[in-house]
Amino acid sequence: MSIFSEVKEHLIARQAAEGYGLPIKRNGMACCPFHDDKHPSMKIDQNYHCFACGVGGDAIDYVSRMFGLTQYEAACKLIEDFSLPVDVKGKACLSIQEKKRIRSEKAERERITHIQKRFEKWCSRTVDTLKDCLAEIENAGVFLTGKPPDFIFSEDYAQMLHAEPLIHYWLDILCIGDVLEKRGLFLKDRKKVEEVAGNICAGRQGIMGCSRGSA
Repeated sequence: MSIFSEVKEHLIARQAAEGYGLPIKRNGMACCPFHDDKHPSMKIDQNYHCFACGVGGDAIDYVSRMFGLTQYEAACKLIEDFSLPVDVKGKACLSIQEKKRIRSEKAERERITHIQKRFEKWCSRTVDTLKDCLAEIENAGVFLTGKPPDFIFSEDYAQMLHAEPLIHYWLDILCIGDVLEKRGLFLKDRKKVEEVAGNICAGRQGIMGCSRGSA
């Protein structure tokens, strides 16, 4: 039996996390220590999984991620810190399968981190874009004040006004929504967000073009 299997026989993720100071509620939920978590989004028992940032694994993986250790180093730390009855002697050499698993887990962690950074960057950029859209709509309204009625209620301006409630809804999700709502917007509607922002810009250009043409 490998050192990893023996450690996991004696220790579950919850015991390891609590042993290193993570407060866990009775329902097994905790604030994830691997991202800026304001509300408990990690479920932890035999294994752990964060529903917000996507990380997860067993007790060894938790310690590896928490302290920046290799899987083998994390297993040895658990054995020492929790006085586990596991003999490390003669087991320092990892098998080919164990090395492959460690590389695979590292690659998966890097993939998740890359996706998380991309998601956070999109949220920040999209908030700025949508705020700019609202400013464009407001500026268009101010610009059209005093114009002939048929000009004020042009198709361009009507489309901008029609998009305004949806923009406010998206901003609510991005500014005060939970992680699952933001993730849903990112996965399902990011192309729609880009389309609406593009239409707002085109509408402004159309209004300005009509203004120049009527001058």
